[in-house]
Amino acid sequence: MRLAGFAEESIVDGPGVRIVVFFQGCIHHCPFCQNPTTWPFDAGTEIDISQLDPVLEKNKDTTSGITLSGGDPFCNLDDAILVARLAKEKYHLNVICFTGFTFEEILEKAKKDMRYLVLLSYIDSLVDGRFIMALRSIEINNRGSRNQRCIDVKRSLEMSRIVLDEKMMDMSFYEDDERELF
Repeated sequence: MRLAGFAEESIVDGPGVRIVVFFQGCIHHCPFCQNPTTWPFDAGTEIDISQLDPVLEKNKDTTSGITLSGGDPFCNLDDAILVARLAKEKYHLNVICFTGFTFEEILEKAKKDMRYLVLLSYIDSLVDGRFIMALRSIEINNRGSRNQRCIDVKRSLEMSRIVLDEKMMDMSFYEDDERELF
């Protein structure tokens, strides 16, 4: 797999202390992105999943979970699935994922490629949507711009509508978000 890198202890990539995996490659190219060096698919470092296993093992008892970031994990489906599956099945870690795709776009893509749903099945909270500088705010939790949502993936899929993850975000901005998905 090709990664831009990883952090064993981050306090800025979700709640608590988290392990963060930064995937290499993104198609969104959001203006003012905080990680533009992660855009090229041919940059970064090639590693094997076995190199991440000891990092998860060492930190499993002191971390709040793992965050998949990038680049965009949904532009790196096979590798993101490997990492999320390892974190969830072997170490029982909470998995947060940041993506420039909206939840609705991911579900649309899943109609043609089930790997999108496989990756979603390992994710607890999804922070979706492209970063938009005009909507940037430092007053919101775990997001860069107000269009982005923290979504409880399991409940959203079960209820066929967006269910926001109240633990991940300040609810005041999205109190009326009850969109139907299907």
